Amino acid sequence: MPLLTDLNRPYWTAGADGKWRLQRCSDCKRLIHPPALRCPHDHGTPEYVELSGRGLVETWTVNRHQFFPGFAPPYVIAFVTPVEDDRVRVLTNLVNVEPDDVTAGMAVRVTFQRFVDDEDEVFIPLFEPVL
Repeated sequence: MPLLTDLNRPYWTAGADGKWRLQRCSDCKRLIHPPALRCPHDHGTPEYVELSGRGLVETWTVNRHQFFPGFAPPYVIAFVTPVEDDRVRVLTNLVNVEPDDVTAGMAVRVTFQRFVDDEDEVFIPLFEPVL
């Protein structure tokens, strides 16, 4: 589970309704990730906005060794660029795809994995190929 803060809570809980949300600067309109108090480009005020949930794989790596309990290898870690703004990248996992089938520019869509602990419920945004 990610450590939730006032700043990142909207990102980690947005998937409850199946919608992917990132911050957008109210001034320059650039998407911002990871969550920030101010836009790193012009210091504007960010607000969370709903996205289409579609993106493109920019780059990836395949982990073939067990590094963490609960993450059975092989698994794919990727940078996904939302179609709404090609200047931002989101570090994520690719699911429902064979590691050798991943390609640069592959069209993907968001899916969420729900986690619950004693206090919080989060929805981890993962991405799968668009078929």
